[in-house]
Amino acid sequence: MLNGKSSCVMEKLWMIIMFDRHLRVTILVAWSLLPLSSLAQDRPLLFTGEVYSQQAQEIFVPLTSNWQARLSRMIPEGTQVQPGDLVVEFDGSEAARQLEQQKETQRTETAKTERDLAKLEKELTDARYKLSQARVSLELAALKADLPEGLVGALEHSENKLAKEKAIKAADDAGKQLTDKQESITERQRQADLDEKKARNQTRLWQKMLKTLTVNATQPGFMIYGKHPWTRTKFQEGDTVQTSFRVAQIADTSDLAIQVWINSVDRPRVDTGTAVNIMLDALPGLELSGRLESISDSGAKRPEWGKAMYFEGVVLFESARETGLLPGMSALVVPSL
Repeated sequence: MLNGKSSCVMEKLWMIIMFDRHLRVTILVAWSLLPLSSLAQDRPLLFTGEVYSQQAQEIFVPLTSNWQARLSRMIPEGTQVQPGDLVVEFDGSEAARQLEQQKETQRTETAKTERDLAKLEKELTDARYKLSQARVSLELAALKADLPEGLVGALEHSENKLAKEKAIKAADDAGKQLTDKQESITERQRQADLDEKKARNQTRLWQKMLKTLTVNATQPGFMIYGKHPWTRTKFQEGDTVQTSFRVAQIADTSDLAIQVWINSVDRPRVDTGTAVNIMLDALPGLELSGRLESISDSGAKRPEWGKAMYFEGVVLFESARETGLLPGMSALVVPSL
């Protein structure tokens, strides 16, 4: 337990911390580096947090061909927007180039298909003509082969029989060639249909990708920039970002809450339902009440704060209307233990 003098010092230090965000973060980092045994269990709890919208339009980096994109345009942070307003635009030059290249490839393949089919149609016509000629030759050979041996002589009769057999074989070959040409046309047409379907799908993919590179607001709210998941720095125009990164959000101010981070050392001392007092750096002198609605089941590291694990919590306001609250405001949350 702390003696009276120490308690007085701690109380003054706490008051300074509540109104100095930079000092608060510094002390939180320092606490995260201390072993559990060195932390006094009766020190006042305080958590750093941030106001956020529970009904927000999240803006993520869309799928691209190389899994990254450049932020070519972002409206200024804090801008109030309405549904339909352009809020974020990613560089679409590569997608546009790929789309045009795909269309050119499709035109080339269509021309090649038409040329191949025209050639096969000509070969099919030739095969039909040859089969017709072979059948006529077969009919003539059959008539000669049917002449009696006594009428034409044994030698000529044998030659007529042999000629008929050759004509039969020639007609069969011509029929097979015609069938092959018909199958070739059918196969080439089938391949052309598959190629066209593939090209259409590829074109739609690039068109859809190009469309997703432009993001419009789907709800009214305020533009809030996202933070890089590794460095925690805010995204800006010109940044190259990876697919799936959350680069911004359109925050609806009608349903605000506070996201807090609870050091693993402090986690056993708080639970859901705990009443809290809330102070906002942007609104000094204002103190609001709330309660700890939920705490994550597992902790995660925040490298910018040290090596400690932090549990994410959600604080709901019990009195927070017409106070000028905006998403992104930093907050100090003090449990009423």
